[in-house]
Amino acid sequence: MIRAKYWIIVIVSFFIIDSAAQEKGSSSKAQKKAEKTKEMQSRKANKAREEGIKRHRKLQSKEVRKKMKRNERRYQHVDSYDRKPNLYRRIFPRKRPEGL
Repeated sequence: MIRAKYWIIVIVSFFIIDSAAQEKGSSSKAQKKAEKTKEMQSRKANKAREEGIKRHRKLQSKEVRKKMKRNERRYQHVDSYDRKPNLYRRIFPRKRPEGL
């Protein structure tokens, strides 16, 4: 009797685990498709942005283009937005007013 209960529990748990594993496979396909569409959209957005920048530069006069080029070269190394804040700022961030 005890052995029968044991085998029934083992068989039932096997079917539960097997059905759960099949659900995960179908969701991963949906996730991959969603990621692919998201990547395509980001590529299109980047391409449109680059074309917009090119068009904007073409509309400028020759002097302005030279100034923009010099300015771009001068400040190309500055990536202050990508840097992590220093240790002090991470430990003690600025507190925002609560009344707003």
